[in-house]
Amino acid sequence: MKIEMQSDQQTVDPKGERGAALLSVLLISILILAAGMALVTSTSLSNTTSIDATAEMQAYSAAEAGLDGVLNVLRGNIAPDATLAGTTMGFRTAAHPATSNKVGDALATGTSATARLSGWLNYSYRNPSSAADWRVPLTASYAPRTGIAYRVEISDPDDSGPIAARRIMTDATYIPTRILVRSEGFGPKGAVKRLEMIVTSAGADIKTPGAITLAGGPVALDLGNSAVVNYSGNDMAVPAQPAVAAVAVSAGQEATAQSAIDGMKDGDQVQPSTPGTISADNGASFLQSADNARAFLNTMKASATGAGRLFSTHAEAVAAGGLGTTTNPKFTFIDNYGGSAADIGNGHAGSGLLIVTGDLETHGNTDFEGIILVLGRGTVTRKGGGNGVIRGTIMIANFNPNGAAGTGFGGPSFSINGGGNSTVGYDSAWIRRALDTLGVSIMGVREYH
Repeated sequence: MKIEMQSDQQTVDPKGERGAALLSVLLISILILAAGMALVTSTSLSNTTSIDATAEMQAYSAAEAGLDGVLNVLRGNIAPDATLAGTTMGFRTAAHPATSNKVGDALATGTSATARLSGWLNYSYRNPSSAADWRVPLTASYAPRTGIAYRVEISDPDDSGPIAARRIMTDATYIPTRILVRSEGFGPKGAVKRLEMIVTSAGADIKTPGAITLAGGPVALDLGNSAVVNYSGNDMAVPAQPAVAAVAVSAGQEATAQSAIDGMKDGDQVQPSTPGTISADNGASFLQSADNARAFLNTMKASATGAGRLFSTHAEAVAAGGLGTTTNPKFTFIDNYGGSAADIGNGHAGSGLLIVTGDLETHGNTDFEGIILVLGRGTVTRKGGGNGVIRGTIMIANFNPNGAAGTGFGGPSFSINGGGNSTVGYDSAWIRRALDTLGVSIMGVREYH
């Protein structure tokens, strides 16, 4: 028997699958294209971020350059514009718009006056869209889109308010003890960074309680037997600051000082005729304790070493250019604690800040302008007749600079031997100029927005 079986298998028509392959290719192509576009976008964003980061870094560097430029000005390393010829740089000069900026600067006067050191820095680019937006270029042929520049502003954080009412504008004797410096750095593509710092005088702690100050005790004070020798706490500067004591001593030594004052031949030789008392408010920290004095001497010694102004004798200081002149005051440190006395000679002996660790000798006709600190052996002797003038202040303390911590002050000594009409007088202007020889100290730097 022959049996025939019929298959149920159906025949597939290939024409029904023609669109499937095309759809698959399109889907794969879209995925590849999307991945490619994502890669291109990512690369483009990476390049843009890299470029922007570079511009930001350049703007930050420009802001730092602005701070450095101001420090160079404050340290006397940059000459002023011809319109400010003869102007001496200092905190008041830097913070006062009329002396900070060159003559003719729109911001030198008026209600919008701003101290920006245009008289000392090269503001050679002005933004066409803002008449007040002057910048100091750091790149040749400066252009905002491609170049680097900065601008700065100086102010006194202790003297705020409307410019016309600030003390620096209304009081010709006012000198800031610190200044705020703000620097805006400009990089390519509109990048901007802002830094600010507080700057103070390195010698800002040297307060002046008297024309002659003796810390510690017992005090040995001999003001001389001449009827024309004078000691004055009335300010010799013009315009004058408030008076200080002619003689100031540590608490408990006032009676000894008063006895020396009363022993003068003429009751008008010492003005004011009552001794002052050293306190934390009117006296430098190194007058408060021997430990403070030792720390202060170490700091000043390091500064003098760095400046090449540390000497073991007066003769060495003279050989190195002397103790300064009226037009060029200097900081001088004579470390003669274990040696012979420093005799600073006749006539004009110096100008600026003089620190002596051993004995100091002057003469009746010795002139000095500034601050004299005799910290160590603490003995000052003024001998011989003459009409010399020491203007500024003399501070004396007796202690061992190398002594153990806790070791206190000994007895300081000031004596004058000889006739003549010499004068020791307080002078706030020369004290300030002496402090300026120490340069500036940066208290802090930060970024602001």
